[in-house]
Amino acid sequence: MKRFGVRILTVSYMVFSGVPLSAAANILENTAVKKHQIPNVPSFDLSHKGEALRCYPSSLVETNSKKKLVEFVCVQRNLAEKLVSDADDISSEEDRGRQETKRFQQLLKDKKEIGAIYHVKIPAGDARYPGIAAHEAKQMLQNNHYFGKYIRWLLPAKFYISLRPQYAEMAGSKEGKHFHNAGSRAGFFYAYKFNSGINITMQYEGNINKENKGNFINLSEQSDSNRRLSYLAAEYKGITLLGGKYWSAYYDIAGITDYFMAYGAQASGVYNNSGDGSVSGTGRADKVLQVHFAIDDFESTLQYQYGHASPEGIDGEFGYRMGASLVYKGWKKDGWKAGAAFAYGKYDEITAMMRQMGITGNDQAYIAGLSFKKNCFLVNGNLSYTRNHMNDDQGVYFDGVGVEIYARYDVSSQIRTVAGINWLKPTGGYRGQYEIKKGILSFQYTFGKRTFDDVVYLEIALPHGSFASGVRGNTSVAIGLRYLIDI
Repeated sequence: MKRFGVRILTVSYMVFSGVPLSAAANILENTAVKKHQIPNVPSFDLSHKGEALRCYPSSLVETNSKKKLVEFVCVQRNLAEKLVSDADDISSEEDRGRQETKRFQQLLKDKKEIGAIYHVKIPAGDARYPGIAAHEAKQMLQNNHYFGKYIRWLLPAKFYISLRPQYAEMAGSKEGKHFHNAGSRAGFFYAYKFNSGINITMQYEGNINKENKGNFINLSEQSDSNRRLSYLAAEYKGITLLGGKYWSAYYDIAGITDYFMAYGAQASGVYNNSGDGSVSGTGRADKVLQVHFAIDDFESTLQYQYGHASPEGIDGEFGYRMGASLVYKGWKKDGWKAGAAFAYGKYDEITAMMRQMGITGNDQAYIAGLSFKKNCFLVNGNLSYTRNHMNDDQGVYFDGVGVEIYARYDVSSQIRTVAGINWLKPTGGYRGQYEIKKGILSFQYTFGKRTFDDVVYLEIALPHGSFASGVRGNTSVAIGLRYLIDI
């Protein structure tokens, strides 16, 4: 016998949240596993738009009319087992550059595969009979088909905020140790795959420190503007076309050592002229056109920066800027990968002012890198050579050779220790005593989702180099927090 009563339907899509498959597993654990918190009524199956769903009782709801409703959570049939099994399979990486983009794309792909998670509220009396409950739930789903149609087109999307307060002494600062913003940022990430197989991606990320005063300790967090990333990309069969502001081809190699929390990325040439490498095309390249190829064990990027641009403090302009990278991953089973990259900026002319600053020719940066990972160990290193690209603390440019090493050991899924070296030595006719030579130690503890996006850390820099005047730097200590909020 068919019974009628108050029926309520709400639809939620996991793509609204910024969490992976494990988040949906938590929903199901809270409904199907913790039975002492939910009504003692059976689950039921139904079919909606060709999709087999299973509905699990979630909670008992009181209404103003004192009628009791049972809320059910409906997901793809047998999805609960898959989600729960995936809940502990969480990446321990806090990817950077192009790898971070790939991780965002995978997160959104996972959420799209989950599809809709429907919350259906059915009168408690009807909920005791699976056949009646299934019939009423199916009616509610059919009456709300337009909502689902438009949501599936607009989503998935990812909104995020990464808060990064830090207690430390800024490089070259006379203020001593104090709290400051160490690169907090917020962003929006969107990805959609058409039936033709074309994937489109766009992202906007900005620095949430509006005033942007002073120099951050970590040169990798400095920015020439509040806009960190802003691009649109289209990918088809391993070939990606991209335009906007994005991580450079040079960063494909330099980025493998850019994982220190406070004191790294000073010797590779990626962040020059106290900025984010946007003008020279070695960091977050601005006004860039890129073609990226991912074919078999090779990945390659070609880039060109359109329009004239002048580095800060220089009266000359680049006529054009270009770069390229090549990465080989054929030794994955052994844990190795290697690559090389370059960036080149052609000045329209070398002015008298530029010569006084030590610039004798075009901006050139070359780098080669090697990575090895096995079990709990990771060791990354790169070797760079730059010309008219790096400058000292007095603003004088020089040719230089740099080495960066990043070594990590994961003590557990939540604790890791890190050690490394940043070394940059001027060559040629440079007359100052500037040299970066420092050891770095870092201790990190991750919480939350345990991806090291949520982490507290202690990092120590032990300098052995000197400023241009010959004065040696002091030991520096940074204590900080990184907390990722997904919306």
